[in-house]
Amino acid sequence: MAAPEWKCEEKDGEMLCKKGPKGDMVVVTKQVLDLEEWEVVLAKLHRYHANIQQECGIIVKTIRAEMKSDLVPLAEEKANHGKVVKAQIRELWSLEYEIEEIQTEFAKGIGSIDIGALTDDFVEDVMLQSKPLQGILMAIRLRQNEAMQGAKAKYGEAIGALEPLKVQRPPKAVPAPVAAAPAEAPAAAPAVVEAAA
Repeated sequence: MAAPEWKCEEKDGEMLCKKGPKGDMVVVTKQVLDLEEWEVVLAKLHRYHANIQQECGIIVKTIRAEMKSDLVPLAEEKANHGKVVKAQIRELWSLEYEIEEIQTEFAKGIGSIDIGALTDDFVEDVMLQSKPLQGILMAIRLRQNEAMQGAKAKYGEAIGALEPLKVQRPPKAVPAPVAAAPAEAPAAAPAVVEAAA
């Protein structure tokens, strides 16, 4: 006997899926963030930033070679704009770091899975652990979508025709440990005063 198949239909912006004629109904919400679009927008922002850096380099070389001091304000303007674009990229990366952190913590929580010893209880425990994380992940994905739409609105014309430039996201920077305040010097021992006899 074949296992019953899932049948899905779209209704009011949600996907309703049912397994078999008497199976449970499952509501699947539509994807909040198109990850492929996210990657393309991020890669195009990288290309845009790289182009700005290259333009700055050309302007600086021209200033040095031809002693054109009137190009200094243009170089400063390009450099400042490059900093703004890089800040946008770092904002997008920060959301990716949040997702990565949650995924890592969840993976640590369930540990390694021994397929041979897999039980229903283990699967149920994993599902129960994942439910609170789904809401957190959904909130981050919504923020990612909002940030991506903001980047597209701000830089859409500038990055639209660019070829994507894939750049490996650096690992999350570990905050430097805060140096403990130096311990106060012990109070000087009171001087012993001998009474004159």
